[in-house]
Amino acid sequence: MGRLVCTVVILSACMQWAVGAETDTAYVERYSLWRQTYEQALQNPAMMTQAYMKSHTELSVKCDYRHQGESYRLEEGTGFVMPEIKADTYIRLTGSSVVWGEASYSNGKHYDKVYNNVADFDLLYPDVIADSIGGDTHRERYYFAGGYAAETGKWRLGGVLELRAEQEYRTYDPRMRSVVYDVLLSAGAARSIGGYVLGLQADGNIYRQTADVDFYSELNGMGELQMTGLGTHYVRFSGSNRDIFYHGKGGILSLDLQPSGNSGWQARLSHGIHLYERLSDEYNSMPLTTLYRQQTALTVGWRKQSQRSEKALLVHALYDRRASDEHVAGTASGQEYPILTDLTMYHEHHIDAGITALYGRGDWYWMLKGGYMSNRERYEYVERKVEYSRLYGELTAQWLKKVRHNLWLNWFAKAGYEGCISERIVMPYANMSSGIRNYINHNWKYQRAGYTQLGTGLRADYRPQRWRVGLFAQVAAALRLCSAGRQEINLQVSAGVTI
Repeated sequence: MGRLVCTVVILSACMQWAVGAETDTAYVERYSLWRQTYEQALQNPAMMTQAYMKSHTELSVKCDYRHQGESYRLEEGTGFVMPEIKADTYIRLTGSSVVWGEASYSNGKHYDKVYNNVADFDLLYPDVIADSIGGDTHRERYYFAGGYAAETGKWRLGGVLELRAEQEYRTYDPRMRSVVYDVLLSAGAARSIGGYVLGLQADGNIYRQTADVDFYSELNGMGELQMTGLGTHYVRFSGSNRDIFYHGKGGILSLDLQPSGNSGWQARLSHGIHLYERLSDEYNSMPLTTLYRQQTALTVGWRKQSQRSEKALLVHALYDRRASDEHVAGTASGQEYPILTDLTMYHEHHIDAGITALYGRGDWYWMLKGGYMSNRERYEYVERKVEYSRLYGELTAQWLKKVRHNLWLNWFAKAGYEGCISERIVMPYANMSSGIRNYINHNWKYQRAGYTQLGTGLRADYRPQRWRVGLFAQVAAALRLCSAGRQEINLQVSAGVTI
């Protein structure tokens, strides 16, 4: 698959060498804020036939850096540095068929991760393995994707395959090493009905991760905890049981309604179900926990684009539910542990609802977002609860200008704030160890805090006369201030060529 995507990238470069310089409209459609009004619809591969007016390839080198004065969440650490090389291409084969592909490689470092010795923490939480020592980890990632879409009559058909291989490891005790294989296959179909396009998309996902932790110096007596949520752990199989693997699978169904042109009503509804089993490699693949995750998302909006201006109003809602079963094992017979029953001990409910308004005129685009977010976690027995909700808002301004016949400038600036409006925590502090108590209270301090965000960035695209290849450079910076007295700094630089 990697060779296939790289071949597609090379072929696209050769094909586009003869295409010539891009039009102003082609540049705007790729980089303006207006693209966010239909970005979700392009998740359906059948819709990719109308993603861009012209073929385009971008080869880039990027470095992403983040630093927090103190970790906002212990499991995610205090920051990272992630260099990356990437090739991204979109090719119009004919007026009614396209192919596209992406290949990237990154190799960097995460800092001060504690109570988390797996990759893909956001995906597998709360069913992770952990300890209170933690430390820096190295992360290496390969990603490949390739897709094809075509139109025939009133129908559009498309498909895409994505592959991700990743490893994360530590070179000192506790020496964690996680290896991830993640495969996603997506198929889509769409049909023109009147002035609209109705689309259906189906995704299937297969996931696997091996997660091992070794101690070269056993004098510290540290064992791994099989975490089960809100500071709890599976006592019976914590300690020396350090070889774990995860099996995951799931799917998503999505329904789209999009205007055939640039103006009209639009909607997207999706529902996904995934499950991830945590199994012990030391006890004949005995299942320890199973995490069930359901996500339902709805976006409804209206957009209008004319020669003078662009206007859009979008309303979105997301519901994300997690539930984790603990499998109660009986008395072992050799290395076999019979599963006696399943107990659903952990629940999480996440809601995010908001509205986005966008306006563009001339070289300027403005986007205003606002909404409400609620997160509720509960562990059944002994009862533990963490609940908080926030209101948030963000304003973004963008300026795109062709300052010379061969030089484009793309500048943006944003400012936002999110503040906590309700909070509640219930913990059996009297029965908690000091380490787990400090861990819970640390995360709680930042979960109920308020955040102010500021950011800006500039991209310059330059194509010398008579060149068929363009050059670009981009720099962006963001500052996130926390009401708890800490701050986060994000820096991103990239450069490359466009064809």
